[in-house]
Amino acid sequence: MIGKVLGNRYEIVEKIGSGGMSLVYKARCSLLNRYVAVKILRPEFTSDEGFVKKFRQESQAAASLSHQNIVGIYDVGEDQDIHYIVMEYIEGKTLKQLIKEKTRIEPFQAAEIAQQICKALVHAHKNHIVHRDIKPHNILMTKEGTAKVTDFGIARAVTSSTVTNTGSVIGSVHYFSPEQARGGYIDEKSDLYSLGIVLYEMVTGKVPFEGESPISIALKHLQESVIPPAQIMDGIPAGLEQIIMKATQKDPGSRYETATEMLEDLKAFLKNHDIVFDNMDFEEESSPTIVMPAVGDAGAGKGNDSIKKVNRGKRKTKTKKPYIILAVIMLALIAVGYGGSILMKELLFVKAVKVPNIVGKTEQEAMEELDRVGLKMEIREKQSNPHFPAGTIIQQHPKAETENKVSNPVLVIISLGPEKTEVPYLINLSSAEAQVMLQKAGLSDGSVATRFSETVTVGVVMDQDPQPGIMVDEGTQVNLVVSSGPKLKQTSVPPVVGLDLQTAKTRIQNAKMIVGDTYPQESDLVPEGFILRQSLPPNSIVEEGASIGLWVSTGKKEAPPVEGTKILTINLPEGSKDVKVTVKKYQDGVEEIEYQMRHDADEGPLKVPVTAKGEVRVVVLFDNVKQLDEIIDFSKGD
Repeated sequence: MIGKVLGNRYEIVEKIGSGGMSLVYKARCSLLNRYVAVKILRPEFTSDEGFVKKFRQESQAAASLSHQNIVGIYDVGEDQDIHYIVMEYIEGKTLKQLIKEKTRIEPFQAAEIAQQICKALVHAHKNHIVHRDIKPHNILMTKEGTAKVTDFGIARAVTSSTVTNTGSVIGSVHYFSPEQARGGYIDEKSDLYSLGIVLYEMVTGKVPFEGESPISIALKHLQESVIPPAQIMDGIPAGLEQIIMKATQKDPGSRYETATEMLEDLKAFLKNHDIVFDNMDFEEESSPTIVMPAVGDAGAGKGNDSIKKVNRGKRKTKTKKPYIILAVIMLALIAVGYGGSILMKELLFVKAVKVPNIVGKTEQEAMEELDRVGLKMEIREKQSNPHFPAGTIIQQHPKAETENKVSNPVLVIISLGPEKTEVPYLINLSSAEAQVMLQKAGLSDGSVATRFSETVTVGVVMDQDPQPGIMVDEGTQVNLVVSSGPKLKQTSVPPVVGLDLQTAKTRIQNAKMIVGDTYPQESDLVPEGFILRQSLPPNSIVEEGASIGLWVSTGKKEAPPVEGTKILTINLPEGSKDVKVTVKKYQDGVEEIEYQMRHDADEGPLKVPVTAKGEVRVVVLFDNVKQLDEIIDFSKGD
């Protein structure tokens, strides 16, 4: 890939990373003359058309995010079956690398990093975008200490498509929320759980749940409580531990309601390190609870489909006991009577049945389907939806094929059909900008055709269908015609390896090509100034005006000077007393005093060791009067 140009704009310079889904390269944008990061999907993902389309939609939606703690997305494109995303280039490390290097991060620095991540989530959630894969690997740390969250929208594309390569998400299981582990409804609170796990790992140096397999770790998220971090590592402030424990509650209803709420607690802790928050008791409740599902629209990021606990409250013993005693007596009397056992069974045990799949059915069809198995339907909400006709079921709870008591209704969301939206004016925008505009208008990007143009810049929209201003259904596809620039003639790439740089430049210019960047490279075999390799293969066919990069030999690297030590023998004038002897060396333009002390002549010859590299000037002075000034080669022995 090195030297390849994507989209006639992004020249790949070097590989800087890789992951389960993609390879990441540093590239130079020729249009804006700046470095960018280019994430290229691995081939096993690009073969799934459904995934690629979802991936582009989610990445383009994420491109609308603009925040100092979110890695900016500049462009999304495709070039000869290579699907890529162009992002802000960050010089630094991932938070995972930082944790590994430091073993653990000091609590107040960890809280500051968590605060920055939380700010990114506040911005994303306000724009109805849930990350779904918050983990240290997806947090980039700049050299200045700024945290930047990356890969918004990518996790959503993975979980929304049939992708068999599950290895791409195995690394995330340590940070999954319980609802993700069970395959349930995911919302903003799932991001907060993952952030709590990340904060836990920062302050303790380890994740709370480990296991032999991803499944065993996922089960621990579902079944085991998080051990308070202060029990793992000393010196964790109580207030910070409270924030971690609240964010990592199994029940979404017990977590922070919003990222803003968690951000306020992090700010309060950073302002007062000794703070202890009220109303953060996470012990198991002894009072009875009732399970009540709440259904939301996963697509729009609204609502909360998590299981909420509604506390019926604790009653005083003196008001509770009479009712319990009376209930026991009545049940006993019924039980000893004729047919009492049958009545007791009816009172205490409610029949459970399998819930049929009613998603996509009309309201009447769904009611009839449920009625056949003894279930009732309750409409929780009606929403506009471009994928379901008006009057059909968008979502149901409980899900199909799960057990549900006949006393509990099946909650549904019914479609109002697609909303009408106005087609925006896209002409003269770049294709990436046009796709973002379509996303904001609730429309889909259709086909993208190219057309030669002498006047319109490459990549800029020349025409669209439907035309601007027309009212269409939400989700309607809009087709674009994009300029491919003027029609260019083709030429054959000349072979220039082995030629001197000037001759190579002449041949490239004669082929009506442009000499791109040159890269110096050491070589023991090729003389200085001669070409070692070229970015485009010799004799390949390219358009006239194409750029070619050259690697130029700098020759053999000179060996560094060797350090050595020499013993200087210094004789004082006969009969001299209390003479200040000074030995100086001058290396790389710097003066250093190697020795300075007073001596008498009768002490005998002085032996002064001097250590230096290569050839160094050495000066000896008696009472500041120069006695010796010569160049000595310290790389040679005495």
